[in-house]
Amino acid sequence: MSINGSGPCTWPDVGLQLCCEDWDTYSTSLQEQASTYAKMILWAATGRQYGLCELTVRPCGRFCENCNWGGWYYDGLGTWVPYIWNGEWKNCWCGSNGPGGCCTCAPDCQVYLPGPVHSIVSVQVGGESLNVTGGDIFVLDQQWLVRTNTTECWPQCGDQNKAPGDVDAFEVVYLRGLEVPDALANAYAALACEYAKACLGLPCRLPQRVSSISRQGVTISMVDIAELLRNGLTGLWEVDQVILALNPNGLKGRTRFYSPELQEPRQITFP
Repeated sequence: MSINGSGPCTWPDVGLQLCCEDWDTYSTSLQEQASTYAKMILWAATGRQYGLCELTVRPCGRFCENCNWGGWYYDGLGTWVPYIWNGEWKNCWCGSNGPGGCCTCAPDCQVYLPGPVHSIVSVQVGGESLNVTGGDIFVLDQQWLVRTNTTECWPQCGDQNKAPGDVDAFEVVYLRGLEVPDALANAYAALACEYAKACLGLPCRLPQRVSSISRQGVTISMVDIAELLRNGLTGLWEVDQVILALNPNGLKGRTRFYSPELQEPRQITFP
């Protein structure tokens, strides 16, 4: 997962010494260069979905606790909220705490976070830091932040004018994305090792731009690197097996959807 699409946020540096006996003898700059290359290639080849990114967001508000199914709008009591029921678009009005509320699968107190949500780091609301591991909050479907104490629900409308770090702001810090599988981390180590060797001019297993070689009547065919790159592969069998297992259809990124009724939280990107 990436914040700006330029590469993975986090990636475990594991197994480098196991795959590369001489890894510790390489310069720090070469190790960093080889690691960055391998991470970027495998992150992109597996659909730009692995790696955890820490986000600090300001949720816009929450859905109303009660929705009336009436066929008209009551002035001053709320606003129209669209929803899908049995495949059909319908409207209900929200804002009233009276009888006749909607009966749905949604909890009474939830806000939307762009997912997949891996874990919650901290939640601050109304000058209070909530206990993120004590059962006060939990996450549904990797995208809905639920508060169990419905008598003190999320703010209906969070104040976006609060400065970063303001104790009265409604802020959520969480890790977004998917953890790098162990097999992919091992594949990264193998690719980084071979790239480092290639930089030093040492024999390596990275394929070259050669389709065949003829010497003394013997012809050796090699994989076309251009064809490999078009398919998002590297030419290293142990690495490509992992890529094909995690991204068999060669997708360029995670499937996304847009829903007009979801209020996207604002993300703090500086400072």
